[in-house]
Amino acid sequence: MKSLRSIKFFALAVALFASLVANAQQDPVFTHYLQNPIAFNPAIAGTVEGLNLSLLTRHQWIGLDGAPASYSFNAHTPYVKQNMGLGLNVMTDKAGPLRNTHITGSYAYQITVFPNVKLSMGLKAGISSYNAATGSVQVNDPSDPNFQTDEQRISPNLGVGFYLYSKQYYAGFSVPKLIEPRLNKEYRESKEPYNPQFYLMGGYNFPINNDWEFLPSALMGIMGGSPISADFTAQFMYLKRFYFGTHYRIGDAGGLFVNAKITDDFTFGYAFDFTLNKLSSVNSGTHEFMLTYTFYGLWNTLQG
Repeated sequence: MKSLRSIKFFALAVALFASLVANAQQDPVFTHYLQNPIAFNPAIAGTVEGLNLSLLTRHQWIGLDGAPASYSFNAHTPYVKQNMGLGLNVMTDKAGPLRNTHITGSYAYQITVFPNVKLSMGLKAGISSYNAATGSVQVNDPSDPNFQTDEQRISPNLGVGFYLYSKQYYAGFSVPKLIEPRLNKEYRESKEPYNPQFYLMGGYNFPINNDWEFLPSALMGIMGGSPISADFTAQFMYLKRFYFGTHYRIGDAGGLFVNAKITDDFTFGYAFDFTLNKLSSVNSGTHEFMLTYTFYGLWNTLQG
């Protein structure tokens, strides 16, 4: 029975792996997507003050064997003398025997289009590693050649993005993966053209009084042949130090989150998502943790 479950699990993994080839894989979306910005839009690099570092971990569908887990590290900073920003993103996501790692660098250039409104145009380039640990799956026939070795493919990546922003609002458009991943040819038999995923995002800052602000935002991912992914967030900020709110991901999950500035430089955040699809009965939710640190002194030095 255990071997049968392993084969079923492997069949699911292969289906997921084949999906990566056909659709170039939709990247994991964090509830704290605003703290993981250059992963999906390189134009955001350097649009805020200081050298910004962020670390996010997301553990999805707790209690379900082989459930997805995602990790992301971001670093980006402006270089104001040249009206540009630089960024680095390292992201890993895994589900069962599948593990994907993406390493990309970002460059953005900002211009003023209206008083107090800027447009940032960004490029990203890097590599992606796609892995399927088929050799570790337990099967009835250990000599089956399909289960002897792991699958690994490395692919170059190129992306582009645009980001219009001011102190009160922002809007963005991006295509983070312009190049189709190079995966095992046995999974690439479909003649359908490659459909890269593109993102639309936006947000607004509504001051309520001297202490409170309302910060709604949205992130939408669209890819041909796949359902639209859309996150809607209602966030409140208190004393410019405490953030809390709720979010809804269409047809997938809802949740609550809270972030707090421990110091002027250091912020900690936590989010809990509850599943709204058919998997809700077999898991106890999703946990996400976020740490950010900003070196404002470096930004002030670059200003000089």
